[in-house]
Amino acid sequence: MKGPCWKVEIRKDCKVCGSPLPTKKHRTYCSKRCANKVHNKTSYIKRDGAVWQRDYLQRRHANDGKQKIQCLLCGKWFRQVGSHVYQVHKMPARDYREMVGFDVKRGQLPDDLRQLKSEHVFENKTVKNLKAGKKFWYKPGQVGCGVYRRSAQTMERLHKGTKNL
Repeated sequence: MKGPCWKVEIRKDCKVCGSPLPTKKHRTYCSKRCANKVHNKTSYIKRDGAVWQRDYLQRRHANDGKQKIQCLLCGKWFRQVGSHVYQVHKMPARDYREMVGFDVKRGQLPDDLRQLKSEHVFENKTVKNLKAGKKFWYKPGQVGCGVYRRSAQTMERLHKGTKNL
């Protein structure tokens, strides 16, 4: 008659240091010191679980096929950098864009997400809000408008827009 279908591994030497085990059959480690070496390797997960999980998810989603933009403060990749900068680095997205030299009035989004948000505006009919605020639009010769310093990114975009005229 055969024995049970599972096997019990009876070790003769320590799993960590390889020294012979005491007489007890089902021990895996020769001492508490060796056992603690193994258990302390994973204790950082318990201690710094949120950090570990964040790093794991960052690595996992790094190449998920979606376009991402890199935060120039910490080097991590995101779909929307502005919300990350505000939540993690405690800095308004506008200040971040000024510091880095991006267009101040335009969010940093990948092209596919920008297109998706654009379609969403027309589906929800929130584009009507832009037309409703027409009385607040800039009028040529108006004093005090457009006085801020434009970024190189904005100037390039404006230059490309005037080429088409």
